[in-house]
Amino acid sequence: MLPSTRALAAFEAAGRLESFTLAAQELGMTQSAISHQIRSLEDQVGQPLFNRLHRSAVLTDAGRDLQFTVRDCFQRLEAGLKRLDQYKKPNQVIVCMPPSLAGRWLMPRLDGYHAQCPGHDVWLHTTNDDVDIARGEFHVVIRRGRPTAPDIECWELFADPLTVYGAPGRIAASALGTPADVLKAPLLYDERREDWAMWFEAAGIEANPVQGYNFSDSGMLLEAAASGFGFCLGSMVLAAGEVAAGRLAAPFPEVIVPGEGYFACVSERVAGLEKVQKFRRWLDDQAAQTRSWVARHAPNPTKEIHP
Repeated sequence: MLPSTRALAAFEAAGRLESFTLAAQELGMTQSAISHQIRSLEDQVGQPLFNRLHRSAVLTDAGRDLQFTVRDCFQRLEAGLKRLDQYKKPNQVIVCMPPSLAGRWLMPRLDGYHAQCPGHDVWLHTTNDDVDIARGEFHVVIRRGRPTAPDIECWELFADPLTVYGAPGRIAASALGTPADVLKAPLLYDERREDWAMWFEAAGIEANPVQGYNFSDSGMLLEAAASGFGFCLGSMVLAAGEVAAGRLAAPFPEVIVPGEGYFACVSERVAGLEKVQKFRRWLDDQAAQTRSWVARHAPNPTKEIHP
């Protein structure tokens, strides 16, 4: 039998605040009620969860373990309750995608979506983690690479070619003559750090450097390069705005390697919804424009450099 939410709430507050008294104040309960709920929880799990000191209550090892689980459950519950707001807005589409793609590709285009589909809204959730597309929390999931989950419809939006970028000042200061000269400056890595080896291979260079700054997000990677931290191997699609603004430049635009493309996914449960179909038509139109841009700027990503 699962513990009561009242007992779990008392436990979480007392563990976070290290005090039954402060937990009682936060939850609007008496201290004895907090103590009773926690004793009940300890009886249920068969071991103490707190070391009760004179003026504080410190979690035991078992208590810290349970605290992690309880916090995760509460956060998931809170997120699930917030998602119910979508039913107050019947024309709202919940879209999940990486933060870098959301900020540098989708956001600049959303005004066009609202103009084309008045009365329709987007609830944008950003994460670099894999999500369970079939569970139905999101109407549309955009991610790098094609998933293979059952009952999911996926289609490719556009390819994601990669080339080296740096701030114009950094490029000038490094006196770049050949691709090997990028090693004069720190290299910047995102989660696809193995792509650097592929780029050096394409440029005909035997190098597999591992030192440099690391970033979990491709948008932060490009921002670091634009700020002069070093050279990054970045997405040509995501870097387009920075290049147009003069904050980034490609010192060796002829050396382009293919990156994993972006795919859109919907579950069979929501694919037939009118609001999802409208968003999909708009999304496909935007993706087609990006595919045309890629075809003009990176027509033949290759692992070989052609003089």
